[in-house]
Amino acid sequence: MGNRAVITTEESFAKNSGLGIYLHWNGGRDSVQGFLEYCRLRAFRRPENDDYGWARLAQVIGNFMGADGCSVGIDDVKCLDMDNGDNGVYLMKDWKIVGRRFYDSTWEQDEYGLCEFLHYLDKAQPEDQQLGGDMIDCLIHHGKTISDVYWNYSYEINNRKEEGLGCTGFKIGSYYSLNEKQPDQIIRVVDKPYMELIVEKDGKEMTLPRFQWKDGRESILIPDEMRGHISIDSTKEVIA
Repeated sequence: MGNRAVITTEESFAKNSGLGIYLHWNGGRDSVQGFLEYCRLRAFRRPENDDYGWARLAQVIGNFMGADGCSVGIDDVKCLDMDNGDNGVYLMKDWKIVGRRFYDSTWEQDEYGLCEFLHYLDKAQPEDQQLGGDMIDCLIHHGKTISDVYWNYSYEINNRKEEGLGCTGFKIGSYYSLNEKQPDQIIRVVDKPYMELIVEKDGKEMTLPRFQWKDGRESILIPDEMRGHISIDSTKEVIA
């Protein structure tokens, strides 16, 4: 008995050679989609391109499943139970499910909502690697990954924790620096709608995506001609 599934790539399945992950439990589509989406939000390397991606996927699932040695397996796909009688094989690409094999039913497990499952999955990870529920909701709402907000999220938040820095979000009416080397480049916060920030820059108002860190700090993404956007956080307050 179980809720079995195998996760692998299209190429590995076609060749019957390459890595795959076996799930004895939580093999329903809602869980598998959640595992992949969480890795995408964390901006992990993709398994179809990089063995590090496989390691991170296995790590995330293993943290969630716990220490039961029979819950998760990783092996060459030809050694895994692909025709398992439960959920068959999920084919993935770019952290998305792009195909199924050994599964003919039109019914898909839908016991968990995606955001709800992602919150549970995040809490199962080591504390210093968790994104926090608010950040997960913001990333999904704005269609971003954590690397869009900050390139090394875990380092930054743990560094602030070690330094004992207390962090708060953006304050309406306060001014924030866009560039420490150009102190005249500032914005003023006008309002804080849901997951967004209305700011004034050079006499013009703009609405920007707002992201909440688990320690209370907030970040926004500002359009930039050279880099697409730049991330500014609420620790850059210059004038109350």
